[in-house]
This record gives sequence, C-alpha cells and structure tokens, in this order.
Amino acid sequence: MEVGRWSDSFNLHTAEVLLSVHPLRLVRDHLLILRVVQFSSELIDGSSGMAHDGKFNKLNEYLVETLGQLLEAKKEATVMRERLTALEANLTERDRLDVLKQSENDELRVRSTKLEFEDDANAALQLAMKDRDALHEQLKVSKMDVTRQQERANTLEQRLQELNNEKTALARELRAAAQIVRVDIGVNTNPLPTPRSTSNGARLPVVLGPSTAGPSRDRNLKEEQDVSMDIFAVHPPSQLPPPRKRAIENAPQLIPDLADGGIVCFTRPFITTHIGGGSQALISNIATPKSLALKFGITSYLCPNLWENPWCPTNPGMAGYMFVGLGEEIHNFVQPEVHELFVGVEKTKYRLMGRYRAHRVEPLTVEEWLTLSEKVRFKYCETTQRKAKDSRSVEGIKAAYERGELRAPCVKLTCLDFKEDLYKKLKARKMEQNNISRSSSQRSIKQELPVTRSSQKRRRIEEIINVDESSMDSDSDSSEYLG
Repeated sequence: MEVGRWSDSFNLHTAEVLLSVHPLRLVRDHLLILRVVQFSSELIDGSSGMAHDGKFNKLNEYLVETLGQLLEAKKEATVMRERLTALEANLTERDRLDVLKQSENDELRVRSTKLEFEDDANAALQLAMKDRDALHEQLKVSKMDVTRQQERANTLEQRLQELNNEKTALARELRAAAQIVRVDIGVNTNPLPTPRSTSNGARLPVVLGPSTAGPSRDRNLKEEQDVSMDIFAVHPPSQLPPPRKRAIENAPQLIPDLADGGIVCFTRPFITTHIGGGSQALISNIATPKSLALKFGITSYLCPNLWENPWCPTNPGMAGYMFVGLGEEIHNFVQPEVHELFVGVEKTKYRLMGRYRAHRVEPLTVEEWLTLSEKVRFKYCETTQRKAKDSRSVEGIKAAYERGELRAPCVKLTCLDFKEDLYKKLKARKMEQNNISRSSSQRSIKQELPVTRSSQKRRRIEEIINVDESSMDSDSDSSEYLG
C-alpha cells in the first residue's frame, strides 16, 4: 500500500514536472518516466511483499538519476524559456526598429519628394525669371521699334502733308489752266490796211477799243488762292481742347484722291435739287430721292455750319465734332447714326466731307464752352433760344452756359468713306449749270442791245459787252470753287 501511494505521488509529481519542462523534451522525458513507473510496478509485483534491498537501492539510484535529469531538463527548459522570451523581446524590438526604420524611410521619401519638388519649382522659377528678363528685353526693343516707327510715321505724315499741299497747289494750277476761258471778242488794235465793206458796198468804220481778252494766268491763280483762303478767314477753325483732340486723333482720316482737293462748294438748293431732302434743316432725311441719291444709296445727310459748329471737319475725311441736340434733336445720335456730311463754310456754300458716323458724346464743359469765340457762343445761344423755345434772353442763356446750368450737346463725327464719284457728279452738274447760266446771260444781254450803224454807239455797245463778260468770268471763277 505504501508503495502504491508513493507511486501515485510520484506520478503526480512527474506530471507537474512534465508540465513545467520545455515542450521540445516533453516526449522523451515522458517515455522515461513511464519506463520507471513500469519497472517499479513489475518490481513490486514480483517481490510479492518480499524485501529485496539490492534491487530497491538500484531503483532509488535510478530514480535519483532520473530526477536529476528531470531537474536538469527543467533548468534547460527555464533557460530555453528565458532565451525564448529574450528572442521574443528581440523580435519585438526588431519589429519596432523595422517600423521606425520604415517610418524614417517614409519621412525621407517625403522629404526627398519635397526637395525634388522644390528643385523643380526653383528650376521653373529660374526659367520663368529668364523668360521674364527675355520678355523685358523684347519689350524694350519693341518700345524702341515703336518709337522709331512712330518717328518715321510722323516724318512720313509730315512729308505726306507737304506732298498733299504740293498736290493741292499743282491741282489748283492745273484746274486754273484747264478752266480759264479767254473771250476774244475784241478786235485787233492795229489799223487794217483797207476799210471793211458790206455786201451792198457800204463802208463801215473800224472800231479801235481795248482788248477784251480774259484775265491773265497769274491773276487767276492769285484769285483762286485768295478765294480758298477766304473760307477760313470768315470762319477760322476753332482750336480743339486736348481731351477732345485725343479722342479723335487715332480715328482713321481718309484722303480722297481728288485733283482739286474737294474744295468745290454747293448751295443747299443745289443739294436738294440733285440729291433730295429739305434745304433748311440740319438733319435732312430724303423722302423723295433724286437720281444721285438713288445711284449712291443716300437716304439722309447733315448740314452743320462752321459759325455754330467750329469743331466740324474742315477737309474731306477729317474727324470732328458738332454741337447738335437742342429741342427736337435731343434724341438724335444717342445711338450711332450714319449720314452723308456737308459742312457750311459760308452762308450759302457747303463742302462735301464724306459719309460719317455720328454718335453723341459728353456735352461741353464750362472750360470747353469758354474756348469758343464770342461770336460762336452768341450765335449758339440764339439757336438755343429758338430750338429749345427758351423764354430767357440771349444774354441769360449765355450766362446759364457759363455757369454750367446749360451744356452744349456734342456729337462726334468720324469719316467712314468718301464717294469720289458722287463729288465728281455734283461738280460736273454744277459746272454744267454755271455754263448754262453764263450762256443765258450772254444771250440775254446781246438780245437786249439795239442794232445800230453809228460808230460811237457801236463802240459803247462793245465796251458794255466786254465789261459784262469780264465781270461774269471773274464771278464764275469765284463761284466755281466756293459754290
């Protein structure tokens, strides 16, 4: 019984030891213990209660040795467990170091990416700065080129103006040479060798009088220059204020290809007869177009004058302004309108300037109003009183303009084109009309003179005819270029 209890306690102790050893040696130690237990059981069963000291001592030695081996195994298991723990700790530390290294690598990659981006940005910035410097250089060179081109354009414009003046002078000379009419109705001042005779044998005296030939070439040129300058002497063009000048200085200026420079003027009745429209209103809408209006597509035209609109164009193709918008005209030109333009240079003389775009702009300031001549301001105040139906006196209206209570409306005029064929047609019809009038005058004068054979009466008749024809030539020359 004692041996059985010992065996049971031994098995329990063996189990505890087996549970505490390293798993790698568990099988071997378990087999060894089973062999010891089996051997002990056989020994106990074989002895049947008999004491056998030698075998029992041998068993004890074996057991002691086995227990020693078990203790060694336990120590080895402890050492192995400690090593395993250390390895696990090392592994954990290694994992932590790997994670840290990975984090550092990620940070290094991010920093490297940033550095690469900064390098690219710096390279792009340097390239942009180089491009900027190159553009600055190109801009500087372009400005210099523009300056040179502007200087060249100014020089060419000045030269063009000089050539235009020369062309105008030459055109005047050619026109004068082509249009001087010499009326040789006088007789030779040298005595005839024989007196004249009639068919019935009556002898007539020879009339000795002054030559009635037309005026000389030099005299006609001087008269033409004087007449053309009279246009600006009567109504000199007003000096544009700088802001108004800058507003139109870049507008295109057309220069018609006309031999006479477009200086022939026309009366309002003449324009009405050959184009249509009324002969009084500034804005003339053509209800019944004439042949020229139909041919050139003219539906309306403007007729401002220089004595009320001194900023109007003074030559065909030029830009300018007119002071239109009083009374019923207040709604005109708010939107751009296109009209043919005739500018009055004298009371009955209007020059064709071309087809213009008219658009309302800022009214005149007090400073701009005061730049106008006293005559122009007084005349415009009269027009304001008439068109606006203002009950104030002209002086009261003038004071209102000077205080800024009233402001003169302003319409910008920009040339779109010039119908040279229209001008030539009007000029040809005017010349034809003048020739017809001249021929009618000469016929009427000669028909009214009585026929006489008295030498003294004949001399007076021829002198009267000479004087009338000379004065008619002079008047026709002046009207030819001024209207």
